[in-house]
Amino acid sequence: MAGSAQAPSSTKRLDLERRAFLDLLRMANTLAEPKELARQLVVLAQHLSGCEAVAVRLKSGPGFPYAAHLGFKTGFISLENDLCATDEGGRLLRDADRRPILACLCGKVLSCQLERARRFATDRGSFITTSTSELLASPEAGCLGQTRNRCCADGYETLGLFPIRRDDVTYGLIQCNDSRPGRLTAESIDLMEHLAASAAHLFQLTMA
Repeated sequence: MAGSAQAPSSTKRLDLERRAFLDLLRMANTLAEPKELARQLVVLAQHLSGCEAVAVRLKSGPGFPYAAHLGFKTGFISLENDLCATDEGGRLLRDADRRPILACLCGKVLSCQLERARRFATDRGSFITTSTSELLASPEAGCLGQTRNRCCADGYETLGLFPIRRDDVTYGLIQCNDSRPGRLTAESIDLMEHLAASAAHLFQLTMA
């Protein structure tokens, strides 16, 4: 990938995974509130991903608002916080199964609806692009469906969305943004997916 961050060695990656898991275990032993856990998680995710801006969305009511964030430009979080699609009267739009329709790419990851965008999806259901501007200018943009394009408009090129999911229950996602293209490597993506999986176990306990 052009402009990709330097990939950590296998030994370093395993050490990072081990330390991240130990950090999460410490969080589980000391934190009871999901939002406090999310605040600690974004610090860890920013370190592991190497991205400028990181956030965690958590299930709350019908949607998945941001529970914690670091490094985003002013106004981004308030504009993108609510994913729930509504009609002109402000009423929630729901799918055939009466589930709220969630907007943009975050909504597609949270709703497991990346079928048309499989080229940008991992086997674990994450969405990755090394350049949002190139993606939106390409013919493949159509496979994404309707998006808000806020990440690209605010100058974020790298975008990674990692679902926090366990036993078919989605608790939220980790979002990684960077103004530089290609900041997520195969190794850092693997690290983030392992982090999201470990976090899902903790949120399963704290959000039960």
